[in-house]
Amino acid sequence: MSTDEKVLKILEDVQADIKGLKQGQQALQDDMTAVKAETAKIPGLEHRLDHQGKLLTGLTATTATVLEEQHAQRSDIRSLHTEVHESREDLKGEIRAARAEAKRDNMDLKATVVKRFQSAERRITNIEEHEGIENPEKH
Repeated sequence: MSTDEKVLKILEDVQADIKGLKQGQQALQDDMTAVKAETAKIPGLEHRLDHQGKLLTGLTATTATVLEEQHAQRSDIRSLHTEVHESREDLKGEIRAARAEAKRDNMDLKATVVKRFQSAERRITNIEEHEGIENPEKH
């Protein structure tokens, strides 16, 4: 191989290398353009993330408030349940006492009525015997 051919070969290699470098440079520029485009999106994404963070903070606060209110309602319900149970037991006691008192009153009334009835029966019997009147129910 002659010197001219060697030089031509080297020039062809250099041109191929230059072409490869240009393609690499173009690919690098394309990559940089894509990176710049993606980087340009960052402020918008940051804004969206900030907005979503504020929304999540608000939702968390609202959820905490709801949970606190539910807890308070559960406590109120438990208190009411306890009060109702105690009132129910008190009412049962009062009903039992009222029934017992009514039974005593009923027994006293029966005793009074029976005494008066027996007294009236004796008086009627005495009058019938004294006057000589027959009782039509005794036959």
